[in-house]
Amino acid sequence: MTQRQTSTPSWTATGVARLYKRVGKKKISWIYKHPDGRSETLASIEPGSREEARKAEKAAIYKAAEIQQGRVVAGSVAEMIDRFRVEVDPTHYLDQSKHGKSSRESAYKNLTAFFGKMHPASMRPVHGYQYLDARAKSGAPARANKEMAQMSTVCNYAIRWGLIEINPFKDLMQNKYDSVVRTVERSQIVRFYLWSIKQQQAYRTMGCAAMFSYLTGFRAAEVRPFPKSGISDAGVFVVGAKRKMGEAPVHKLREWSPRLRCVVTRALQRSDKLESLVLFAATRRGLAYSKSGWSSTWQDAMRAWIKSADATYSEADNLVSHPLYFSLADVRPAAITRKMENRSADVYDFAAHANPATTHKHYDQRKVKRASATE
Repeated sequence: MTQRQTSTPSWTATGVARLYKRVGKKKISWIYKHPDGRSETLASIEPGSREEARKAEKAAIYKAAEIQQGRVVAGSVAEMIDRFRVEVDPTHYLDQSKHGKSSRESAYKNLTAFFGKMHPASMRPVHGYQYLDARAKSGAPARANKEMAQMSTVCNYAIRWGLIEINPFKDLMQNKYDSVVRTVERSQIVRFYLWSIKQQQAYRTMGCAAMFSYLTGFRAAEVRPFPKSGISDAGVFVVGAKRKMGEAPVHKLREWSPRLRCVVTRALQRSDKLESLVLFAATRRGLAYSKSGWSSTWQDAMRAWIKSADATYSEADNLVSHPLYFSLADVRPAAITRKMENRSADVYDFAAHANPATTHKHYDQRKVKRASATE
């Protein structure tokens, strides 16, 4: 039986928290009342059909459940994380690029899904280990380590805000995992470079960038957007792209060598023609490559190069597992290793790490540690 309409709208509870049915003269609505006083209409129909009313109420109940499951509860860890995301993230993290923000947003979402309904004071180290184990089982052990490090930073601010007394996730044992370390030989980089200068312009740019990174030891994030203003009479100059918030920037100068001049000159041939502000221009307007655009072009160049060097390679094969494949990020470790093999006195200035131990731990890929006899 259709509910009788009155001149004064009537409100009835639906059995779902904060969801009410409002019966008016012209419409029947299902309205959700948020904790902050806002009201939101989740479904609305004209009176007269029981079937339509049943469907509308069912849809409103589903929407209400979604709101309640995703809401940030006052005083919860979810609220703590959200406060950090809004108030602290924009100034705490140096990387405010689209990719950097997206990566952290993904971590906030994962952390909120796991810890969100807890009270901050109830968090214990065991909960951190449960998170690490759960993420490792889902196939993301390395990502879990980074996310827990991010959560630990959130907790440090929560102490300042008076929400917790100690950081429960400080000094947790991280997940162990087999990292893929790709060792790149100098010959691979040189061969790719020499092949590229005879190819179409996009591949030529990739080859010049690879050789430029090898000769300078600059990071991929420093090479891709390298400004032409960094070219001087003394050499090529760049401000280090990797540093923590508050740390002084690292200025890197690589003095000219015949090979470095040759690579830069080749890259400038197109850059000057486009009147670009960057050395490795992506478009006819002379703009720098985006990270995704660079990755796509690099993959295409690698695929074409490997196909020209290996007759057995086919498009169906896994590109990154091919022995000739390398990424731009693999070039810097190869360059630092070469400097170590040559026993260059300026190897630590070349690597430009704040701590020399980092150079040895992550960038020394020498297979044989050569030394002279004691006497």
